[in-house]
Amino acid sequence: MGLTDGQRHGWVRQQMDLVECGCVQQVIDTLADYQGTGRTRVENLRQYLERFCDAVDYQRFRAAGFPVGSGEIESAHRYIPQKRLKIPGACWHPRTALWNLR
Repeated sequence: MGLTDGQRHGWVRQQMDLVECGCVQQVIDTLADYQGTGRTRVENLRQYLERFCDAVDYQRFRAAGFPVGSGEIESAHRYIPQKRLKIPGACWHPRTALWNLR
């Protein structure tokens, strides 16, 4: 985008604050209007946010008592899928291995 490190940090922080307070559409609109350097990367980010805008509704998730960070999910793989898939004597077909975790 042609921003210095300080400018980039401030711009990103502003966009993240908007997402955090539920203004994802405002961020998407800002990205859609962008015409400067790095347009392709900005457009990729806009498309990503449009596809997953319901996944960044942090206020709703927090109100429901859900964590919004990825740490819990990233560490859960050690306990849930790995434990289940490594049962002694078990063998799994690649198409059904994850189905068996449900």
